Amino acid sequence: MADYVTFYGASRAAYNFEINPLGIAYHPRPGVYIFMRPTLGGWQALYVGETGDFNDRLNTGLQRHHRWPSVLPHNPTHIGTLHVPGALQARLDIETDLRRALNCPCNRQ
Repeated sequence: MADYVTFYGASRAAYNFEINPLGIAYHPRPGVYIFMRPTLGGWQALYVGETGDFNDRLNTGLQRHHRWPSVLPHNPTHIGTLHVPGALQARLDIETDLRRALNCPCNRQ
């Protein structure tokens, strides 16, 4: 049975992410993801992103991820994934909502 964590966006919408360790294979589904690590109080979100293919972005293509070099020093151990079917705009809306609320260190420009 999968583990889940809920993150809240700036809109106060709740998003339930499936928690997986780094390095696992994913189905080629679209969605929003969060690089994260455990803390004493739960989970720290390090980076929020979106993709059209979880497996390409988070498994086979992880080393090509444009922000991976800035995420790695923060010691990510897990990835949270939220399947978001449909158009790109739906993923971008959720990603933006979460970025505004979570203030992830690796999303800062």
